[in-house]
Amino acid sequence: MKPYNKDESKRIQVRRMFNNIAPYYDKICHILSFNIDRLWRKQLVKLITEIKPTHIVDIATGTGDVAISLAKNIPTSQIVGIDLSEEMLKVAQQKIERLGIKSNIRLLCEDAENLSLPSNFFDMVTISFGIRNFENIDKGLSEFYRILREGGSLFVMEFSTPKHKVFNVLYRFYSKYILPVIGQVISKDNKAYTYLPESIVEFYQEDEFTELLQNNGFNNCTAISLTNGIAHIYIGVKPKL
Repeated sequence: MKPYNKDESKRIQVRRMFNNIAPYYDKICHILSFNIDRLWRKQLVKLITEIKPTHIVDIATGTGDVAISLAKNIPTSQIVGIDLSEEMLKVAQQKIERLGIKSNIRLLCEDAENLSLPSNFFDMVTISFGIRNFENIDKGLSEFYRILREGGSLFVMEFSTPKHKVFNVLYRFYSKYILPVIGQVISKDNKAYTYLPESIVEFYQEDEFTELLQNNGFNNCTAISLTNGIAHIYIGVKPKL
């Protein structure tokens, strides 16, 4: 599905959508998730910090929260933040400069399905709540695989549909009737916060996405459930040949 359901490519529409909502994105995320999104990102960063990667690419870096947190927790790391939206990157750059940590973060406005980055170089690729917005997820995963060195890891954090029946019903009601209204009032974009929850319903389930990682060459694929399955952290490793 596409945000605005026009004839344009999904890539163009996703870029426009995030450019539109960039000034409100952080505020809306924290409100709609009751700040749980902060805890999820903290858990993701903790897992990555334990590995201590040196060269990291944060795909769909958005307003930079994961990249900034990684830079703080692994000060020896060199991080490249990639995003399709110029306006989201402007917000990220403002945060980086305000916090004085720009020495080990570099931001690039690029399509994650066609990266300019070198092959077989990076220790870690991360992407948080962005892969379901890809036009071609297989192509994106292929690019992640290409830029990772042998033994390098991919960490994907993405929303999913809870399996518990009661929790699933409550979650779907909130996503369909409450989330879009709040998002529209704050962002003034009457499509973005209808598309975003609907895109979650259409996204792969836990076992399906784990299988997709395996089909794209990744080994040791695992999934960590977050908050009763509202989201998952998926991990895959590029095998050593």
